[in-house]
Amino acid sequence: MDGRFLLSFSLFMVAILLGFSDLAVAQQDTAYTNGRYLYRPYSSADSIIDSDSLLLRAKIDSLEMVRMQFIRDSIEAREIFIRDSIARREHILDSLKILKDQLPQLLEAALKTFTDNFIVSSGKIHIIGDSMLSNYVSKVLPLTTDQPFTPWQHTVNLSDKPAKLTLNAKTNKIATIQSPGMACSFEHNPRGNMVKITGKGIIASNASVKVYKTPIDSVFFDTKGRVIKVKRSVLFSTVVNSIQQGAPLFTHLSQVKQYEYSADNELAKFEIVNFCDRKSSGDPKKVCFMVTYSLIRQGNIYIMTRRNDPANEFSDGTFTYEFDNQSTLKSIAFLNFQKTEDRKTFIELNEDGNVGSYVYQNKGIVKNTLLFNYSLNDPKAKYKIENISCTFDEDGVSYYQVNNTTGKSRVRDRLTMEWSPWR
Repeated sequence: MDGRFLLSFSLFMVAILLGFSDLAVAQQDTAYTNGRYLYRPYSSADSIIDSDSLLLRAKIDSLEMVRMQFIRDSIEAREIFIRDSIARREHILDSLKILKDQLPQLLEAALKTFTDNFIVSSGKIHIIGDSMLSNYVSKVLPLTTDQPFTPWQHTVNLSDKPAKLTLNAKTNKIATIQSPGMACSFEHNPRGNMVKITGKGIIASNASVKVYKTPIDSVFFDTKGRVIKVKRSVLFSTVVNSIQQGAPLFTHLSQVKQYEYSADNELAKFEIVNFCDRKSSGDPKKVCFMVTYSLIRQGNIYIMTRRNDPANEFSDGTFTYEFDNQSTLKSIAFLNFQKTEDRKTFIELNEDGNVGSYVYQNKGIVKNTLLFNYSLNDPKAKYKIENISCTFDEDGVSYYQVNNTTGKSRVRDRLTMEWSPWR
């Protein structure tokens, strides 16, 4: 019995020990399950945040806000720049369109006012890209044959050396043009069929008295916008402080030009009436002389008849202008009505397309020529253009030349055919 008791007690103690062991294991498993011994990433909640960490985070957040604001400001500035650029380009383009539409008529009117050249066609102006105008080129029938470059064309540079133009803010019409060859202001009447052109005034002597002369011209247009009349006047004024315009004295009508056109819209008749000069408002107004031109075109050939009043037997006659297919003038022939003057001038171009020489033929015989030397791109050249007259003998050879620019001349030896130095 004592043995059974001991055995039972031993088994009881083993069970108690096993129970404690299971309890410990269960508690240990619960600890792992609750994550006491599991690895977890660092979390700010697991540590105490000191003031330095808060300051660092505040600085980082502040820099991020500044960076984002900088990005937003940059995007907004770029958008404003693009909008302003587009607006500027549109404004420039709108201005160019106004100039393109108005300039051809005004420039033709100005050229017909300031010169007596026979302008047979007015060129068009185009917009190059969106910020530049093409040059204005008009076709001219020159009355003289001694000019360099291309005298059968009149070019107003509107591209690389453009004229300065201003617009009237109320009417959107061109108000002024300033260029080396033209300086004037424009006043348009409401109907659009007349424009007054005021040129640059000068100081001159009138009967030993200094006066201020201001050209004031009126140009009239027909319903098709063509020039039909030009009235040229000069306003005489006193001179103040030796250089300034003073009180007006009188207005002198100096010239009237009238134009007629064919059914093909080409210039057919051109009349110039010149009035005699006047020294005061009391002087009579009278016509000094008149010139009438009539024109016929046959393909590339223009036949122009000139009549002076009073008549001039040497200059009254017919001019024949021959152009090539590129509108380059090849020759000009003149025959007076009495057929005593029979001249023809041939035009030879240099490699730049400018006049290289005029070859003058009189009654079928070449007696002289006029040569041109251009030094436009030579900064050391004393003369940019020189013209040289060559005289030919009956054998067709030139033995004598005169440089009309320098005043020097030279001769050719008839035996050796060598030229002497310029003297």
